[in-house]
Amino acid sequence: MIHPEYQIQGKRKRGQSMVEFAFALPFLIFILVSIVFMGRYFLIAQVLLSAAQEAAKIAARTPNLNDPTVRDSVRGFTTTGAATNPNSAIYGALASARLLSNTISGDMPSGSSVEILPWDATATDTIPPPGTVAVKVAYPFQLLGNPFQPSNQPTYVQVGLYTTNATTQGIKFKNFVISEQATAGQEIYQQDPN
Repeated sequence: MIHPEYQIQGKRKRGQSMVEFAFALPFLIFILVSIVFMGRYFLIAQVLLSAAQEAAKIAARTPNLNDPTVRDSVRGFTTTGAATNPNSAIYGALASARLLSNTISGDMPSGSSVEILPWDATATDTIPPPGTVAVKVAYPFQLLGNPFQPSNQPTYVQVGLYTTNATTQGIKFKNFVISEQATAGQEIYQQDPN
C-alpha cells in the first residue's frame, strides 16, 4: 500500500509539469512556425532565382529583345504575370514548384511581375550595365493562405497563444513580395532601348 503522503507529492509533480509545459508551449509553437516560414521563403526565393538565371541565359542569346512579343516568349508571362508561353524557363520553374494559379499551369498571382531589363524597366528598377541583359522575377509571399485569393486578406499572420484583454498577443509574420534578379552578358547584339 502506498503511503498517502507520497500520493500527494506525485500529484504535485504532475501539476508542476503541466505548468512548465504551458510556459514552454508558445515558444515551441513559435519555433515551429518560424521553421515553416523560413523554409517556405527559401523555397520560393530559390525557385525564383533559378528561373531568373535560366531566363537571363536564354535572353542573352535571343535576338530582337526590343520586340515585346519576343520578350513575352522568353519570359513566358506578360510583365504582370499572365501566361503567354508555357515552354519558357520561368514558366517551367514556377510550374514545377506549383506556384501557378492551377498549381502546374496558369498565371502568376496578382502582385507578380517578370521583367527583362533594360526593356521592361520601371522607375524602381536598377538598369543593368551596357552589354548585359537582366531578368527580374517578383512573387508575393504569404505564410498562410493563397496568393491567388482576392486582396482583402490581412497583410500578416499573427501567431500567439496568450490573450490579454480579449486581444491575442503574438508575433506577426508579414506578407511581402520576394524579388530575384539575374544578369548575363549579351551574346547577340541588341539594339539599345534608349
